[in-house]
Amino acid sequence: MEKTVPSTNSIKIYELIYYIYFLVLFGAKAVGLYDGQTLYNACLVLGVLAFGAKVLSTRHNLAEYLVMASILSVGALTYLCSGEKGLLLYFTMMLGMKSINEERVMRIGLWVLGASYFILYLMAVTGIIPELNHMNRRTGYGYLLRHSLGYPYPNTTHTTLLILLILFFYLYKADSIKQLLKASIIAMLLNLYIYAYTVSLTGLLSITIYLAVNLYLQARTHRSGLENALIRLLFPAIVIFSIVGPLLARGSVFTFLNKLLHKRYEYALYFLTNEKITLFGSYFKKPPTNWYMLDNSFLYLFLQLGVIPFAVVCILYLLWIKRLVSENKTRELAIIITFCFIGMSDPFLFNLSYKNLTFIFLGKWLYDALTKQADKYPAILKKEFLILPFGEKELACKPLFSSKAKSFFAGPFYEIGTHIIKYALIFAIIGMIGSVCYSKAVAEPQVLYVNTKIADPYFKHKNIEMTQEEVDLALAEGNIVEGYNPEDPTMYVFKKKAPHMEYIRSIISCGLWTGLISVLLISVIRVIRKE
Repeated sequence: MEKTVPSTNSIKIYELIYYIYFLVLFGAKAVGLYDGQTLYNACLVLGVLAFGAKVLSTRHNLAEYLVMASILSVGALTYLCSGEKGLLLYFTMMLGMKSINEERVMRIGLWVLGASYFILYLMAVTGIIPELNHMNRRTGYGYLLRHSLGYPYPNTTHTTLLILLILFFYLYKADSIKQLLKASIIAMLLNLYIYAYTVSLTGLLSITIYLAVNLYLQARTHRSGLENALIRLLFPAIVIFSIVGPLLARGSVFTFLNKLLHKRYEYALYFLTNEKITLFGSYFKKPPTNWYMLDNSFLYLFLQLGVIPFAVVCILYLLWIKRLVSENKTRELAIIITFCFIGMSDPFLFNLSYKNLTFIFLGKWLYDALTKQADKYPAILKKEFLILPFGEKELACKPLFSSKAKSFFAGPFYEIGTHIIKYALIFAIIGMIGSVCYSKAVAEPQVLYVNTKIADPYFKHKNIEMTQEEVDLALAEGNIVEGYNPEDPTMYVFKKKAPHMEYIRSIISCGLWTGLISVLLISVIRVIRKE
């Protein structure tokens, strides 16, 4: 019998350092850490040190060092003037991409975020970790509880799902448009399921836009000149709409746009008329209420971070998008088009979220562009430096999983993919049975009790003070108690629709997991039998 030679992949040390850098900073956000926490601050320090080590262990010419120093100086000055360090971190993401394979970075992101998202979801719905939930009054429905599923805020949960799906579809090589459509439908169902918990319209729409644009660009292999022109104009048009729009819109037009964007135009106008336009950003004055937030990424970049950072980022994006269009890089185009739209209602593109993956591609493009221009540089700018020579040493890396293990884990998914209609029917039937069984076995709760923090800002709503005995009694009666603390016993009482929505969510989740587990078990059994 012939022996199998174990396969190895080589990796240079400077590559490994960048992957560690990305793993630390992206992983910190993937597991729900946020600014101010000691552990997150430690991750920031470790990430910055890793970035420094990556730059010093990579061969750069003097021109590249000057570009890096200029861009990092902009980020540092912005941080000093405004206290906002998100853009500086994004610049490190971009400038560390010299000689780095972007697909490897995306694959690391997919594994880290995929595992983190699933584990946080399971721990949140089972009550192992507390959720940072919020009561919200929705037009046409009434009061309901928005779930964060382990993340700091429901909108964060849904935009994190967007990033997860972007990572997946960027790496997913569909054999046909039909196959891509199937995957997109499954992703849309997941989108709707998470929406049932987060009730994030921004998240729901952003994923819908991404799936539609990605499908369109993949199907449309030859675009017209008009289509390409519209793609190139999209970024500057949305930037102008975000910054100039609130100042120019009047009367019914302003009212319509403000309603369409959930009062974001109103808040944008407040900041535009009450804050100064500065070169490198500024600290904002305290707004009238906590509802006043700068939720537009482009306005945030211009007003909070300053005109110079705004100009630098816009120039980088405009040049990069031009390159994407000319080279027909559809996967990257789908990402930036989606980010243009979501940027109007979410500040994550340039804040400390560390979810704007376009800076990975911006870094790759930037170094490619500098390399192409290298022949035009004077001799002194061409001079190369390698401060830490060990960075170019290669390490032999064995795959984490053997080919047999990969085949075993991939088998059930291949089985499901090749018999998708059959398994979809199995999922639907067993899922419906699971939902019906849950609705028959578990009584619907009649009251939802939430603490002051969750109820904020609906303090005028009915509230009572509860003892531990009353909480235990409410739970025994099948009602829901969220966030009870004996030191602050005030609990807000929500009846009818709020507890009903919690019941509906439980029914849906029971059906979904019953159907999903059944499909996976059946596919595994069939794969084992075939072997």
